[in-house]
Amino acid sequence: MPRPSLLPLTLSALLSGAAALSIPNTASLSARGVRVNSNTVELTRVAPCDPRVTPDGSAAQPARTLDLATPGSLLIPYQLTQAGDVPGPVRLSVTLSGAPAGARAQVQAPGGEALDSVPLAPGETRRVNVALLVPQGAQGELDVNLAAQCGASSDPLNVTRVRLSPQVNLLLTHTVTPARSEVGRTVPFTLRLPNPAARPITPELTVTLPAGLSVVPGSARSGDRPVPATSGADGRVTFTPGPLEPGATLTVTYDALITPQALPDPGTERTLQVPATARAQYAGQTLVAPEARAALIVAPGVFDRRGTVIGEVFLDANGNGRRDPDDSPLAGARVLLANGQQTLTDEQGRYALRDLTPGPWLLRLDAATAPFEPVPGLGARLVDVFALTRVDFALRLPGAQPAPAGTLAAPRDTTVRSGPVVVTRRVTAQPGGASLITLELSSARPVADVTVTDHAGPDEPPRSFRVTLLSGPVTFSYLTLTPAGPNDPDVLWREP
Repeated sequence: MPRPSLLPLTLSALLSGAAALSIPNTASLSARGVRVNSNTVELTRVAPCDPRVTPDGSAAQPARTLDLATPGSLLIPYQLTQAGDVPGPVRLSVTLSGAPAGARAQVQAPGGEALDSVPLAPGETRRVNVALLVPQGAQGELDVNLAAQCGASSDPLNVTRVRLSPQVNLLLTHTVTPARSEVGRTVPFTLRLPNPAARPITPELTVTLPAGLSVVPGSARSGDRPVPATSGADGRVTFTPGPLEPGATLTVTYDALITPQALPDPGTERTLQVPATARAQYAGQTLVAPEARAALIVAPGVFDRRGTVIGEVFLDANGNGRRDPDDSPLAGARVLLANGQQTLTDEQGRYALRDLTPGPWLLRLDAATAPFEPVPGLGARLVDVFALTRVDFALRLPGAQPAPAGTLAAPRDTTVRSGPVVVTRRVTAQPGGASLITLELSSARPVADVTVTDHAGPDEPPRSFRVTLLSGPVTFSYLTLTPAGPNDPDVLWREP
C-alpha cells in the first residue's frame, strides 16, 4: 500500500518570538506514479495572557513619590492592561517594604471593593487602587509594590515610594500692643507661628481688618526683613513671609491705622476683634491653624464728642435764681438723668455727669434728697448737652421772698479750663437790668476750631463764638436785656 508523503513541519517556528505566526501544512499521497495533495491546514501561534501595570518603577527608581501624614490613609492609583491575545484572570498582589508596624495595604476597585484578581480580555484596561493605611506616629519612607500575574506571564515590579510624616497642628497667635488706643493713632499687631513639622513649610497668614482699621502699606516685617502683603476684599490682608524651617517660629509684625469709622458712635468706646488664620501645604495636605483674634479697645481721643454736665444745687435765699454770697449749697442732693444715670452733690453743692452723648437730656432733682421747691423756671430741665454744659438748680427756702423786680444780684466772674484753652467770663451789670458779658479766650499752645457757647440765663438764647486758629488772646462781648446768670461757658476745640 502506498504511503503518504508529509511536508516537513518545524516546531521551532511555532515557538519563535513572533507574537502571531501562521504556517500552512499540506499532506500529499503518491501511489503508482500518482500524487494527490490533501487540504492545507494553517497552524497559528498566539501570545498568552500578558498583564502590564503602570506606572512602572523599582526600589532603586520608584515611579513616583507621594506624601502621607500619619495617622492617615492614601489611595495610590494604578492602571492594569492585558497585552496578550488570550483572555484570563490577572492575579494582583501588593507588598510593603520598610513599612512601620501596623501598616496595611489592599488592592481595591475604584468603588472600594477588595480585589485579588481581575478578568481581562485582550487589549482591555482597568483602573485599580492600592489603599494604604498607616498608624499614628509613623515616619520615614516605605515602598508600595503592585505585582500582576496571568498564567506564566507577570509584571512583578511597580514601586511607589511614600514619605511618612507625623500629623502636625499649626498654632497661630495674634496680639496687639497696646490693647487700648485712640482714633487717629497707629497700632502694631504681631503674628507668631511655630513650625512643628519635620520639614520646612511655606505658610500664608491672613488677617481680616474690621471697618475702622487700615493696614499701613509696607509696614509688615519679619525681623529686619520686609514681608509681602496683599490686600483683598472685606478687609483681608494676606502675608507671604516665605519658607519656615522645622522647629523655627515665624514672627510677623504690621501696623494698622485707626480711622474714625472705628467708632460709629463717637461718644462711646468700642472693642474691635481682628481675626487671623494661617495655612500651609505639608505631606500632601493643607494645614490650617485655628482662628486667632486680637482685641483692640478704641477710644474717641481728640474725636471725643461726649459731653459733661456740671452745676450747683443751692438754697436761693432771695429767690433770684442766681448763686449769691448769702446762698447755701445743698450737699448730698441726687441729680438724675432720664436714662437712670445719677450723681450726688459734694459739700459745696457741686455735681458732674460725664460721658454723655451730645443732644437733649432731661435733668431733675430727687425730691427725697432735695425736699425744697425749685425757683420758678429752675426745676426739671431739658438741656441740649454739648461739650461742657452747666445747669444749676436753685431751690427756694421756706418763707423766702422773691427778689423785687429790677433788683440786681452781684454778678460772678468764672473761669473755664479745657486742656490748653482758658475762657474767662466776666459779667457787668448795666442799668435797667441788662448785663454786659465779656468772654476772654487764651491758649497755652495754638489750637484750631475753638467754639465757645455761653448761656446768659433761662430767658436768653445761647450765644456761640468761633475762632478758626487760637494762638493769642481773643475777646468777645455781648449785651443781654435781662440779668445774666453765673453760668460757665461751654468750650470745644481740636488740635491743628
